[in-house]
Amino acid sequence: MRKGIDKNFLGWRIGGWKSEYSVGMPELSKEEEEVVEEVAARFRDCSRHSEIRDKQGVRKQVGRLLASHCVESGLEVDEEQRRYLIRAAVAHVYGFSALDELLSDPELEEIAVIGIGAPIFVYHRKKGWLRTNCAFENEEALVDVINKMGRKVGRRITLQKPRLNAVLPDGSRIHASIPPISSYELTIRKFRCNPIHVADLIAYRTFSAEALAFLWLMMQADASILIAGNTASGKTSTMNALFQFISPKERILITEETPEINIPHEHKVKLLASDEIGVSMKELVADSLRMRPDRVIVGEARTAEEVKALLETMTSGQARGSYATFHAQSARETLVRMRSLGVLSIDLESLGLIVVQRRMMKYDAKSRRSTEIRRCTEIGEMVPCADCSLPKINILFKYDSKQDAVVRSNKKAAVIDRACESFGMSRREFGAELKSREKFLGGLDPESSFEEITEEIRKFSFANYEESIPKPKAKPAGIGFFNSVFE
Repeated sequence: MRKGIDKNFLGWRIGGWKSEYSVGMPELSKEEEEVVEEVAARFRDCSRHSEIRDKQGVRKQVGRLLASHCVESGLEVDEEQRRYLIRAAVAHVYGFSALDELLSDPELEEIAVIGIGAPIFVYHRKKGWLRTNCAFENEEALVDVINKMGRKVGRRITLQKPRLNAVLPDGSRIHASIPPISSYELTIRKFRCNPIHVADLIAYRTFSAEALAFLWLMMQADASILIAGNTASGKTSTMNALFQFISPKERILITEETPEINIPHEHKVKLLASDEIGVSMKELVADSLRMRPDRVIVGEARTAEEVKALLETMTSGQARGSYATFHAQSARETLVRMRSLGVLSIDLESLGLIVVQRRMMKYDAKSRRSTEIRRCTEIGEMVPCADCSLPKINILFKYDSKQDAVVRSNKKAAVIDRACESFGMSRREFGAELKSREKFLGGLDPESSFEEITEEIRKFSFANYEESIPKPKAKPAGIGFFNSVFE
């Protein structure tokens, strides 16, 4: 069939220009587009009177409709053509059109629609930004896809509300805007099927095993931690990974605006702030005071209200530790920005530890190649200063660019003294435990799944963990539960 397309019937297309990333579906001819649109129209008509609720049911129904249309129209299609026409029709009526092909690739971290008629770009985990052979050809098609994505959380993009933030069922985040805010754009930050775990952080050289072992001990000593960094530096991924160090017996309360935190705990409560219904982050933090959490996560602190909500959880002493992410590129910049948002200097001392993680470009002058890397650049503790406008920062770990590693910069720290007091151990015993955990973390297999790594950490860290796991019975009497004491 002819490949040149004069008019696009679907509102999106695959093919038509040179690309650096090509999806598996072939470019549709004009006649094939007409077939897909006809099958889609028939599907929409019949689906009003049926109960098709899953993708497999949609695929079967589309296959039947395609077969009947071909018989009625006298069209002959081979098996390969039948398969990709069904794929295209399912994507058109049930999925997210051309984006389905991109969403299914685990190597892609970001998908960016930059306008109508312009190629969609993707961020490949190893190759960076690439131009694809996909595009949206009209505004209606893109707006329809955006609203499909927002439907799960009850949100729509309209002329009155030309901006939308939402989360897909798989956890991917989306941001979209239309005129007058933009010339139509959509950005999708994809959710990893197998989340980053602590062994990944070591394998990627984002952290050293020693730095992670230190944070492990600090979290068990109830230190509050703020993870700061620039956009897409992996702050949330690191937050999720660090909670592999927390006992599964603890009650975790998560307050967010956009659900991103995905920690490996059964006993967790998620509260979502929403401007649309008038529920603020500050109000959710106030609610948390009545919910007896062991740990509190305040998602991403961006506005003055959210930052004050975070500091309120830390200063109120309601939990064993409070955690959040924040946009800043150094520990010092973090304090300066928080101070500018109205936080009192004395309250900043309650931050405990600031972990800075940055997305950086590493340039090799010999090979003339640039590589994007993500590194922890600082781990610092707050040091009170009565005569200063800001607390001083004692940097305990920092990034050494020559070694391309996170190294220990100061062994003297008040947080270590507090941890020793909490654990009932001497400084020497603390050092020995740190070495033991560093060795353990260095021996983890980065090819293991998030669940497998979490299991190994819990077996190492918590007494009687294996005995506490419910054992299956021949005739189960009810739901199993943890009944051991974790130390």
